[in-house]
Amino acid sequence: MKKRIFSILLITALAAAMAGCGGSKKEAETEAATEAAAETEAAETEASKASEDAGSVGGLVTEDGEYIEEQFVEGKVSYIDGDTIGVEDAEGSVLSFNIANAGMTAEERADLLEGCLVETAYLAASDAAEPYDSTYVIVLMGLEEEADAEGINPVLYGTVTYKDINELIVKAANGEEVTFDNTMSREVTFSSIEEGSKVRVTYMGSIYKENQETTDEGTGSGAPVAIKIVSEDAASSEEAMADYLAGPVSSVGDGTITVDTSYDSFTFSADPSLLSGITEEQSVRVYYEGVLSTERTAAATSITAG
Repeated sequence: MKKRIFSILLITALAAAMAGCGGSKKEAETEAATEAAAETEAAETEASKASEDAGSVGGLVTEDGEYIEEQFVEGKVSYIDGDTIGVEDAEGSVLSFNIANAGMTAEERADLLEGCLVETAYLAASDAAEPYDSTYVIVLMGLEEEADAEGINPVLYGTVTYKDINELIVKAANGEEVTFDNTMSREVTFSSIEEGSKVRVTYMGSIYKENQETTDEGTGSGAPVAIKIVSEDAASSEEAMADYLAGPVSSVGDGTITVDTSYDSFTFSADPSLLSGITEEQSVRVYYEGVLSTERTAAATSITAG
């Protein structure tokens, strides 16, 4: 009888212990699930906040229950007019965007210049009309980075605020004034380039002070050097599209030609057939492709006298 009672008590104790273990396991699983859900919610909240901080909304549900998806566009800025910008996409189409509520900081707006590569987004409602309301704008590549990637000299668009034979000051779309060394520039205009003229300036060097290096060559100022200044009225002319350097020849070598300017000397690589009959001190025009720089050699595509 005692053995039977002992066995019953033992079985009861074991059952209670097993029930306790099962309960603890279930409680642990429930607690882990609760923590995971909380972490997921926190991550979603963080992502949502980051999206809001960037100015992006991701999408919008209208009062009629229609979901409007956010569309993304990547391309080069083709114009800036106050809070309206044009972005040329991969197909060559230019879309207009209102960036007033795009969440850009003052520093980001300062980097937004014509010619830079950007990504922007907008809500593609069926009845939306240009300019689209941009939900965010990110500058992917700055003006000079994009030009370097394309293998060309950068171009700054703006309004002339000062100009003489040695100096040119242009106010860009971001409100910044840029001072250029103007000793060797070529002007393309059907009227004149003076204070108030809207221009595009092809230049070498950098418009950013942190990238400017003081040098003993040229003016020694470290300022960007204007190569070509084109006024708005002549922007589509053949002369405006042409890239050439004019000056006296200082040397003709085996496949190279060096031309002097009032700023510095520039060396071009050239097919020997282009150099036939060219002599030192002769005034020439060297049409080229690539980046014009005292530190790099652009390729001559044509050479004419005069």
